[in-house]
Amino acid sequence: MSFRRASAHGPSARPQHHSPVRRSLVLGQALVALLLVLVPAAAALPAGGSPASGRPVAADRNSTATLSLTSVTPGVLKAGSSATITGTIGNTGTAMIVHPVVHVSVLNDPLDTRDRVDEWGSNAQRFDDPKVVATVALPQALAPREFVAFTVTVPAAKLPYRYNLASLPTTLTVTEGQAITEASTRASVRTYLEWVGNPVATPIQVGWVVPLTLPADPALFGPSGQRRTDAWRRAIGPDSPIDQTIKALDGQPVTWLVDPSMLEPPGATDDNVPVPPAPSPSPTSTPSPTSSTPSTPPPATSGTGSGSPSTTGSSTARPTGTEGTTPPSTSSSTTASPTDEPTEDAQPQPVTVTSLSTELRNRLAQLAPTQPVWFLPYADPDVSALSTAGGTSAMQQQLDRPLSPELRAIGTTVPLWPAAEVTSTSLSGLLKTWRTTTGAVPPVLLSSRQLTGEPHRATENVGQRLRDGTPVLAYDEPLSDTATTTGGDSGIRTQRFLAETLATYQQQPSRSRSLLMLAPRTGQATPAQLEQLVSSSRRVPWLRPVSANGLLTQARSAERSASIAAKPGNPKASLGPSPLTAAGVDQLRRNRNLATDIGTILTDSQDISSGWDRALDEVGSTRWRGNATAYSKVVTGTTTGLDSISRQVAVRRSTINFFASSGTLSVTVVNNLDRPVHDVQLYLRARKPQLKIKTQPRPISLQAGGRVTIRVPVTGLAAGQVPVDAVLQTPTGTPLGLQDGKVVQLKVNVRPTATWLFWVLGIVAGLVFVVGLFRSLRRGPRAQTAMPLPDDVPEPHEGDDD
Repeated sequence: MSFRRASAHGPSARPQHHSPVRRSLVLGQALVALLLVLVPAAAALPAGGSPASGRPVAADRNSTATLSLTSVTPGVLKAGSSATITGTIGNTGTAMIVHPVVHVSVLNDPLDTRDRVDEWGSNAQRFDDPKVVATVALPQALAPREFVAFTVTVPAAKLPYRYNLASLPTTLTVTEGQAITEASTRASVRTYLEWVGNPVATPIQVGWVVPLTLPADPALFGPSGQRRTDAWRRAIGPDSPIDQTIKALDGQPVTWLVDPSMLEPPGATDDNVPVPPAPSPSPTSTPSPTSSTPSTPPPATSGTGSGSPSTTGSSTARPTGTEGTTPPSTSSSTTASPTDEPTEDAQPQPVTVTSLSTELRNRLAQLAPTQPVWFLPYADPDVSALSTAGGTSAMQQQLDRPLSPELRAIGTTVPLWPAAEVTSTSLSGLLKTWRTTTGAVPPVLLSSRQLTGEPHRATENVGQRLRDGTPVLAYDEPLSDTATTTGGDSGIRTQRFLAETLATYQQQPSRSRSLLMLAPRTGQATPAQLEQLVSSSRRVPWLRPVSANGLLTQARSAERSASIAAKPGNPKASLGPSPLTAAGVDQLRRNRNLATDIGTILTDSQDISSGWDRALDEVGSTRWRGNATAYSKVVTGTTTGLDSISRQVAVRRSTINFFASSGTLSVTVVNNLDRPVHDVQLYLRARKPQLKIKTQPRPISLQAGGRVTIRVPVTGLAAGQVPVDAVLQTPTGTPLGLQDGKVVQLKVNVRPTATWLFWVLGIVAGLVFVVGLFRSLRRGPRAQTAMPLPDDVPEPHEGDDD
């Protein structure tokens, strides 16, 4: 290259004289041009100057995203295999992600212990940066609130590992553009890739127990009606969580742990008793107008006088106590011609609580033998809280009802599953009460942490026995947490489960061991997530699914060596505090006594007594932990319902005039219940001595909706108004018919005959005397006249002697 000097005579040869302002302008323009070149280039460099770094750093920008993992195929990698990862990206920010890119990064540092698995999953920063092994750019921009699926394939050449067993740390990252920088990162999640090189000789036996319990919905245990029916449909009906869970795990090796209350629902907490069910007609009988006449109930009787039931009541039974029904919905309707005769088969069957529970019971009875059914005690009682707040008696009342024959045909195993942490002393007390009440020794479900004191220290076998011989199934608490709502999306929780179990296997790969997964009572993962977890244990070589029944058999024959750890540590999650208190248990006990006493006066009361017993069992349920408001509603509902029933048999308040020295008081007793009552005791108590109750009436019987007048012999001793307490009660002394918590009081105006008759006679005599005196005074003195002498009498003469 040659340079030509400018001519000395040309313009360029002129000396240039630049001002300071012009020089500053030129320098500024050059600096701006330099920044325009360097800034984009610097932005294209990865953080830390390492373009292959896969460490995700969340950016504080208006465009953020969520990243979920759906699946990894194959679930277990080996030499020469590629990996296909699918998932979903969602734009949760307010700005568009113009060029979304998904990166897969793998760190060649196997997680061989459960502690290291935890460290990686908790985003610990003690690991090196993973290496990007695959990248895929989404074909379109991602608008706010938009979600899109993605698929990334990691070629086998990028996975050049030769491990026998390994769980490799893996990261999924979403960026704006190809570079992984702090500014471009929109979302990042950590997961795991499992690697197996050689066959596994001794896989771990793994069992699954999935509880099926009712939610903490007060409407389930409220008064009958549409609201209660709808609540039961949501809980156990079609498309309910329980229905979806059973469908999702169809064919999977799980053991169901069922609350019997779902299959035999408690009674509704109505303010009246249900109408007796109509007897089923004989299939061979032909109804006729004369044969349908209902039988007349026996007339009510009183103790010492005559009484007759009222005939003015309605002849139609009240709907109180009947369950709300909902006909199944239909997608189309048809119009019948006037000549069409309706058929019984064409009538839609109403949906009731009974029909829902019966359908579920039949469904569980038809499960395959690979899905055994265990039962909790009725209502899943919170035995720990009941024992603490109410002592042994409170717990016994919850456990004294054995499984019905229908349920025993489905399953007979009833384990003890405390909802709270137990100590050696408290567990011993629970077991003693259980044995005393039921006559059986239950298997106990405890976390392995409560036996070992360490969350990640797996026992060799799930099945163990305490020193007193009680069989124990020790479930793995951290692994069971993957079956909760907080376990992440389906892919993340599944890969975490596989990494945890693989690390557990690597601790003692040559020993025969077992694990138990116990899903929570409430807050379970979705049915699809549970299905993916359970099915994953069937697809990996280091796990072998077994029935929980087999694990229980091992526990019953194990050595008596297990014990509760002195310092078991704290659980990762709990159900929350129990709302049961000593006052609440006392109220529950009073309600039980009231329900029992009401049953003693009702005719055909077996269904009512058992229904109320089951309703009161629900008050002590574990489901109310962390749900104090719902618990209060159930307590109020049961208390109000029972109090209202006890007030339906009552004395009619009245004022009575008693104008006699001896006679009877007429007292009217009404029965507003929908069933007849018997052995109702009536006691009258005079509050003043002017009236004496001579004898108390005998027990009363009343028909449903009837009334009777009782005549009670009394004696009037003095005049005055006497309050008389009319006490109605059951044979056991429970008061009936209280108004505002007080006994009905009659007002009796007493005027004995010996008193008022003398007064009346005295007043009449006095009036006669006064009237006679008045008339006498008004006439004045009577005039005197000489009486004429008779003609034959001679006149006297002077000087005549006698």
